[in-house]
Amino acid sequence: MTQTTHLALPFIEAAQAQKHVTHNEALALIDALTQLSVSARSVTSPPATPAEGDRVLVGAGATGDFTDRSDQIATFLAGGWTFLSPQAGWRAYVEAESLLLLYDGAGWIDCGLSLRQLQNLALLGIGATADGANPLLAKLNATLFTATSVGEGGSGDLRFALNKESAANTLSQLYESNYSARAETGLIGDDHFRVKVSPDGSIWKEAIVIDSATGAVAFPSGGPANVHLFAATDSYTPTPGMRFVDVILFGGGGGGGAGARQAAGAIASGGGGGGGGGIAKGKFTAAQIGGGLTVTIGAGGNGGAAQTVDSTAGNSGTAGGNTAFGSLLKAFGGGFGSGGGLASGSGGGAGGSVIGVAGSASGATGGVGQGGQGNGGSAAPSASVLVVGGFSGGGGGGPATGAAGGGGGGVFFGASGGGAGGGITAANAMSAGGGGGAIWVAGVVTLASGGASGVNGSSGSSFANAAGPLDQGSGGGGGGGSHATTPGAGGNGGMGAGGGGGGASQNGANSGAGGNGGGGYAVVFEYF
Repeated sequence: MTQTTHLALPFIEAAQAQKHVTHNEALALIDALTQLSVSARSVTSPPATPAEGDRVLVGAGATGDFTDRSDQIATFLAGGWTFLSPQAGWRAYVEAESLLLLYDGAGWIDCGLSLRQLQNLALLGIGATADGANPLLAKLNATLFTATSVGEGGSGDLRFALNKESAANTLSQLYESNYSARAETGLIGDDHFRVKVSPDGSIWKEAIVIDSATGAVAFPSGGPANVHLFAATDSYTPTPGMRFVDVILFGGGGGGGAGARQAAGAIASGGGGGGGGGIAKGKFTAAQIGGGLTVTIGAGGNGGAAQTVDSTAGNSGTAGGNTAFGSLLKAFGGGFGSGGGLASGSGGGAGGSVIGVAGSASGATGGVGQGGQGNGGSAAPSASVLVVGGFSGGGGGGPATGAAGGGGGGVFFGASGGGAGGGITAANAMSAGGGGGAIWVAGVVTLASGGASGVNGSSGSSFANAAGPLDQGSGGGGGGGSHATTPGAGGNGGMGAGGGGGGASQNGANSGAGGNGGGGYAVVFEYF
């Protein structure tokens, strides 16, 4: 009997008797193979009670009627088992496993396995059409790559590897906004890791370059440094990633003394200037700072109140407060200036330091600075010492003759002292106040002028509201000029600087008040 080529279905022969038998056999086989579904696979022995039409895939090593029928389809027809040999391309659904199998000419394989092992695809588009420029194209709103866990037979790790042919090639990730590039990261033209940004996709700025050999980080468009300014006591919490900080502290400036109030024809001196607050610098690691600390800002000392009692020496100021960076670093405040004397001079407060508390004036004697630097001026000589590269400047002293007040001490880095107030001589001559200690802004000297007779001293300049670096102190206030009835007050010191002394007056009129010292401040530079 001849058969069909692919399914081996019997043909009806010419003049064949009982043709319906052959026809029915062919229909039964077509029924068995069309939309092929088997109850199980790898079956090695015939089921004990098969039903008509039952189908299974015979497994290796089968016995009984299934002997030597491995990979064949066994179907129970007309009370017996019929076997169909599969051909390449046949597909069968295994009901017990919800599995679709494919016969590849050598054996039955999982169709899903072939889908999971796609190889050498030329194009793949997900939600979009891939092309030659973008052979892999995915248009979607979210994606996830996750590691195979240990429980699933994996390591729990996930490493996403990208590779380029040589150092001169580019391996990067491009970030776009409406298909216009805005940032790029990767190995761009060499093996150094680079981060670039662009406002329009054509002009690029390199932000970070990490050297592949040394790990050194360069910032071509400017280094990452945070600057924190403290003008009042507050907590400092390091920014995540901070490696170390540079800290600059300025103590509060001392207050200037008030001028004396004296009878006509008698000597009265102006008040002494306050000393500038000390400067302290330090570098600390993230480990030293820990989770944070308190930055304590020293208050500026108060200027001495105007003298309201006849024939009485002026009131002294108060010392400036200390500025501290936790317990790691401290800058001490400046000493106060004494009040103007009767037939005697006044002393200026000493400048602060990092060593200890600055000395304040005592009568005509100026305060003594730590380490012999930043001493306050006294009645003789009238000018304070100029401290170059030292701590901070001392306040000026008022001469015992009632002449013009001494100038405050200037410095290149710390805060300067206040000038002394002007006195009144025995001949009733009125005197001007001394200028505040100098500071240097861009190489140009800047100082607060002392007041002429009856004029207030000028306030000292602060770098906070003027051009200049943050690691320098400010200028001391100028001394007020004396006057029989309307003497000038001392000028207030700039940040961390000493206040000027007040001018002297004659009985019946209040003397000039001392200027307030400037409050301290702190600057914290964070580096990453």
